[in-house]
Amino acid sequence: MKKLLCTLALFTSFASFGQTWKYSEGGNAFDGKYKTSIVTGVGTNFPYTKPSIVINKFEGKSINFYISDGGFFQDGTGIRVLWVFDNEPDILYSVYDYSISSDGKILFFAEFNNPDGSGKLKPIDIIEKLTLANKVTLRMSDDYGSNDIVFSLSGSSKAINFVIPKEERQQMIDSGLTERNALAVVEGKKAEAEGKNQLILDDLMKKANEEKLTSSSLSTIKSSFEKDLGLSYYSGMGTGKNYKSILVEGKIGDAMFESYGYVDVFYVLEDGSKEEIYGSWTVEMDAPVFDKMKEEKAKEELELANKKAKEELELADKLEKDNKQFDSLLSKYQRDDIISFLREEVTKESKKYSKEFNIQDIESIKITLSDFKYKKYWNCKVDILLNNGTTKVIDNTYIYDLELSNKDLKAIGGKGGVAF
Repeated sequence: MKKLLCTLALFTSFASFGQTWKYSEGGNAFDGKYKTSIVTGVGTNFPYTKPSIVINKFEGKSINFYISDGGFFQDGTGIRVLWVFDNEPDILYSVYDYSISSDGKILFFAEFNNPDGSGKLKPIDIIEKLTLANKVTLRMSDDYGSNDIVFSLSGSSKAINFVIPKEERQQMIDSGLTERNALAVVEGKKAEAEGKNQLILDDLMKKANEEKLTSSSLSTIKSSFEKDLGLSYYSGMGTGKNYKSILVEGKIGDAMFESYGYVDVFYVLEDGSKEEIYGSWTVEMDAPVFDKMKEEKAKEELELANKKAKEELELADKLEKDNKQFDSLLSKYQRDDIISFLREEVTKESKKYSKEFNIQDIESIKITLSDFKYKKYWNCKVDILLNNGTTKVIDNTYIYDLELSNKDLKAIGGKGGVAF
């Protein structure tokens, strides 16, 4: 840059400064009133040796600030415009945004890079500098050549004041400064957030490497990290979520995992929750996830075995208690065949969906035998009284296989047709 500045300064010392600023006003029925100021400079690239800086403003509209006849310009040709003011010889201003006239002879300026900090300078900032210096040197270049131009700024203040009064310019400058300061605050916060997120990205990538993701997965997942953290060009501010780490999971028994290393990857958030990172991820075949999944499977199998053993113990305990309860309730019937029959019938009844109850909840059991023919009772009604006062009834279940006669019934203290 110093070499460029010296070159421009040397060119300035040999240039002629016979140019004077001119200003005028006018108008028409279509565009309204306007004011304009112009100065012609001296260029080095024939035939563009007499370019002009023009500042004009139509009533109620924005400022036009441009250079005409400084060259022939086309989009996509690497256009660059540099400015050096003689009162700021060590500072280089460059055009950031511009537009080109349809004939390629005029370059309109929209924004300038700010050498002193963040934010872009507006045309008014450069126009103000034209009133403070004695001369300005420009280098207009593209892929096909360059034109070094010098403009005298003698009389520029009066000409520019005619178009844009000093007070109006100052308001525009102050407004632009306020905008840049606000932008600087935003960019500062953004830079701070990006610095923090860069550390998070480093931690996430370190974890991804420790989990031995394959090189292709590492490249792709890094892009996902950058996008979610707001560190990529198109990601904006990112998701805003607090990512703590990542979790890599595989499925034991899944051939795609066990044979090819396909895994699922999740973010671990600050609150301990996890969120899937969608994509196709693979790990090396010696990745830690294989041992981890085997350990988890072994743990699950142990927990399942313990659960099953506990359930079996609970079932055995329940059966023991049920047997004791049946012994207490059915011992009055004396005969093993009757007791066995009632135990089976009552157990089946207790498991019916609409009548489900616990054996431990039974307060008493009574049976009523009926339909005596061929010297034996054929039907048995069972009344099951529960502790809560309700009664479950088994209606007329067949009992003929027990061959119970009146004599048999009397022997155990019962009587046909009467509950006991």
